[in-house]
Amino acid sequence: PLFLAVLLVVRALPALLYRSVASSREVAAAGLLQATSIGFLVVATQIGQEMGLISAANAAAVIAAGLLSVLLFPLAALALLRSAGQPQRQPAAAAAPN
Repeated sequence: PLFLAVLLVVRALPALLYRSVASSREVAAAGLLQATSIGFLVVATQIGQEMGLISAANAAAVIAAGLLSVLLFPLAALALLRSAGQPQRQPAAAAAPN
């Protein structure tokens, strides 16, 4: 969970630059989509292990966080965008004609 949270914070932070042109839900969705990553993490951990800079356990944890980011972050972004696209529901009493 720690590596996943760090991945989200570090990779999603640049999405804040979109605040002037997008809604807060769109910015959050963009941040989630920017935070998805697996290829770079696999290569970086492999190089780190070959250089003796990262243990096999830490490499596995980083790659697992990358896998979770690829699975979970796009789903969360899609949910945010879908809920933003739905019109506001009116109470049943207000919607019924008199």
